[in-house]
Amino acid sequence: MRHSGVVAKWNVDRGFGFVKSNDGGPDVFLHVSAFHPRIDRPREGMSVTFESHTNDDGRLRAERVIVTGERWSRSPANRSVSARVIGYFAIVFFLPILILEVIYWGMPSWVFAVYGGASLVSFVFYWQDKAAAVAGTWRVPETQLHLLGLVGGWPGAILAQNLFRHKTRKEKFARNFWLTVLLNVLFFAAAGSIIHFDWLTQLVDVL
Repeated sequence: MRHSGVVAKWNVDRGFGFVKSNDGGPDVFLHVSAFHPRIDRPREGMSVTFESHTNDDGRLRAERVIVTGERWSRSPANRSVSARVIGYFAIVFFLPILILEVIYWGMPSWVFAVYGGASLVSFVFYWQDKAAAVAGTWRVPETQLHLLGLVGGWPGAILAQNLFRHKTRKEKFARNFWLTVLLNVLFFAAAGSIIHFDWLTQLVDVL
């Protein structure tokens, strides 16, 4: 017997959630693998039909789930697109400034290594965390991801988030992540200002 309902809760990182049945009763557990045909990004608000089965532990589980529409429109999908655009813009805007600072304005060349190395590590950590989320194994602590962004790994983090579609819909994480980006850029700007001031002071002394 098929039932109809709405995806009421969905954990993007772990790939499961719950369906609220239109017939009432408790919410039904839903795993991403239960969708037919398989979909990549289930989300809250999807109207579905499903078969309900009882696991050995007595918990209801949705099977052979078919999406029939959207009960309500949620903004996370639009926010995800906007976040990708903002993220790519931030990288495109920042990298030329970084290059100019190092080549022409006195920033030490090892800054390239800091941003490049931290970005590479961030990219790998996000990839590992995404794989762990799918497999249900040990996750990379969010504090480590934020720390990498704070020390200059945020360009690699942005690329990984968009490529792996990971950590893009968790609002608290996104807020903290962009805070680390802001703090890093402010620190970079402050360091650049000090270097520029020293360079101007030396120029005045020469003149």
